[in-house]
Amino acid sequence: MITPQTLAEEIYKQFPSLKLKSIMQNSCCVFTFMWCLGIEPDDADAIITVGKLIDAGAIDADCTVYWDKVSRHLTGRGCDIEKKEITTISKIKDRTPVRFDYAGHSHWVGVENGKVAFNSLKSSNCVNKGKPAQARIIHLTGGTK
Repeated sequence: MITPQTLAEEIYKQFPSLKLKSIMQNSCCVFTFMWCLGIEPDDADAIITVGKLIDAGAIDADCTVYWDKVSRHLTGRGCDIEKKEITTISKIKDRTPVRFDYAGHSHWVGVENGKVAFNSLKSSNCVNKGKPAQARIIHLTGGTK
């Protein structure tokens, strides 16, 4: 995956649909979670995967992530999520979803080794001008498929 959310926006302009609009506007968290799990298909396949997650009820139509359901659907393993308030990403070593906030908006990105390593958008004001606010520490549970 490089910037699947940006690709969804480009496709939506040619082929508008409610599902694609939601993916275009709201899917940063699920794309970041996929990246953190090591699931990195090309951008088109990532969009298709998110569409299937919506159809399966692992995420809502508005792309609200049900972490355990997404994890089970994609990996066969459950997960527990630890929510952590943060002000810096410098000490984050492992792949971690981090929410950046700016001017009343938020955007999720993948952080690794103290820097943003995955962003589902080509550019985000939240990342460029905002500050890290929350991290989700992923603890996988159970066996594999």
